[in-house]
Amino acid sequence: MNLLELLTSPWALQPQMLHEMLGVYATHLRGDKIDIAAIEARLQRPLANDQQEYTLREGGIAVLPVEGVLAPKANLFTRVSGGASAQMLTRQAESAIADPRVRALVLAIDSPGGSVFGSPEFAQAVFELSQTKPIVAVSDGLLASAAYWIGSAANAVYISGPTVNVGSIGVVATHTDISKSQEAQGIKTTEIFADQYKRIASNYAPLSKEGRQTMQDQVDYTYSLFVGAVAKHRGVSTDVVLQDMADGRIFIGQQAIDAGLVDGVSTL
Repeated sequence: MNLLELLTSPWALQPQMLHEMLGVYATHLRGDKIDIAAIEARLQRPLANDQQEYTLREGGIAVLPVEGVLAPKANLFTRVSGGASAQMLTRQAESAIADPRVRALVLAIDSPGGSVFGSPEFAQAVFELSQTKPIVAVSDGLLASAAYWIGSAANAVYISGPTVNVGSIGVVATHTDISKSQEAQGIKTTEIFADQYKRIASNYAPLSKEGRQTMQDQVDYTYSLFVGAVAKHRGVSTDVVLQDMADGRIFIGQQAIDAGLVDGVSTL
């Protein structure tokens, strides 16, 4: 999957974070070099992101950080977003549960969500692994979108205090028409393709009615998978999830407990 395909695919991510990343990657798509130093200065933090690995605490408790925007694999994307690879986090969770020194696993989550590629698989792995050894998810900041998809798969979910943000259960996709930008640079891209739907939402032309409907169908289907997973993880019906949890809202502290998104308050 190339960068453009990843960015235009559905995301389980807070929209404001997606818009921030789209702005950064628009530079890349124009063929300009991404100025890492300038981004670091603006965000006031380093972008280089070490792979998140579990650590073993007293009593045989493994703690695995799940922080930042989630992408399928570790690459420039995870560096710029300050996030993590769902694929590598899955391997870490599997390793922790297989580790004979580990009695239980804590997922320490602070994430706005991320790509729908890799996150559902990570969530399914957490759900299955939690049948072997206890897994608990806890957040002291943000547990949103794909991050909640993952956290809800644990045996229990906790927040550390009254201002932790939870939820944002929804899916978003974007379409960027770069044809005018290319035209200004004296570039015209002609796509040669076969089959009706191959480039129905091409970025080299305005989005057509058919292209919009195709993207909407993808978003709706992915949303149904998200809702179904939360219902299974939390042991409730999809109707309960749709009515109480999955309208895209952020629930703060006690609101998240009242809605059934989390089980209570606990520090790491």
